[in-house]
Amino acid sequence: MTQASTRTTHPWLALRAMLAVQVLASMVLSTAAVLSPAVAPTLDLPPERVGVFVALAYLAAMASGLPTGNWVARWGGVRVSQASLLCLMSGTWLACVGEPWCLPPAALCIGFGYGLANPAATTVLARHVPAQASGLFFSMKQAGVPLGVAMAGLCMPLGLRWLGWQPSVFVAGALCLTLGLWLWSTVTRLQPAEERAAARASTRWWAPLLDVGRDRELRRLGLVSLVYAMAQQGFLTFLVSLLHFQGGLSLAMAAAILAASQVASTAARVGFGHVADRWVSPPRLLGWMGIAMSLGLVLLAWVGTTGHELGSALMALVCSTFVMGWNGVFFAELVRSAPRERLASATGTTQFLTFSGAMSGPFLVSQWVSWGGSYAEGMLWMALGPVIIGAMMLRRAARAPTAP
Repeated sequence: MTQASTRTTHPWLALRAMLAVQVLASMVLSTAAVLSPAVAPTLDLPPERVGVFVALAYLAAMASGLPTGNWVARWGGVRVSQASLLCLMSGTWLACVGEPWCLPPAALCIGFGYGLANPAATTVLARHVPAQASGLFFSMKQAGVPLGVAMAGLCMPLGLRWLGWQPSVFVAGALCLTLGLWLWSTVTRLQPAEERAAARASTRWWAPLLDVGRDRELRRLGLVSLVYAMAQQGFLTFLVSLLHFQGGLSLAMAAAILAASQVASTAARVGFGHVADRWVSPPRLLGWMGIAMSLGLVLLAWVGTTGHELGSALMALVCSTFVMGWNGVFFAELVRSAPRERLASATGTTQFLTFSGAMSGPFLVSQWVSWGGSYAEGMLWMALGPVIIGAMMLRRAARAPTAP
């Protein structure tokens, strides 16, 4: 009997732990986008500069993602997840100082912690979840992204009204500390001592880039993640500003629409993961989702400027379903495509490309607005890439159909 068949697994514990980390990481990263219309003027900053904050965060996430495979091999996925939470806590508490000079280092701390989360979680889940349900489990874990954004959209405006922005951000950091302490109790079950002792970091930090560059499937997935992440993070960063500044909605209403859209996309991520496991191959599903997200961004750029609350909310819900719904299917396909022993490194490297897109999307829209363009025009620019990549994935699926 093989070791793989006799080892003890804890799929639901692994999912709960990694989902919680993902929720808090996404909530902390999204807080700046939610609060910027109200907070930026108090710091003598234009609201669109939140794009620079987000870009800095993703630059740090790109840097931390590449060596995470080595760190996971050395210390284990749970320990690296704790380090992620520590960095997130440090960034939020640094931002609480409330001075403009604190924001760049705060963004870097938050981004560094965010970059650690996915490679660590992917390794933990890959060890514990059944292969035949990987799409569902990874989609459920990735549902932590919209859930975290929804928490930021719901809680931060309330905290802004009742406590002020600094105490609200401080509480977010305290939640990260609390979860990091709780994770101590899961280490022995999620990564047994003999596996931690056997794991060894064996590659230089830049080696995963070369591995992905030599693998056609991983290159294709990296391109998908880069382009789709541009659209996703641009949507997240500027939806509130689009609805508030161009649509004339109140900040509270715009933030509530953002939160509602993330609740809808949470269900969509889980649903798409189940579809990828049962009925539609992940490459084909990723292709159709790219085309749908482009259409959704175009419609949002039109409806979001009308000032119609119900229409804007419905369009944001539809757009978010596809713009936010692809990640779980992507990670399930990545687990199928990458060798198990190189999974953390492959995740960190494709994440490098994902975060390249997530960094460049908000930055480019921010620059466009600062040059006199509009948020709606920024949404239209972001709609170009996904339709092209979606067509590429559909062409690949038609040439080499893959069973889900």
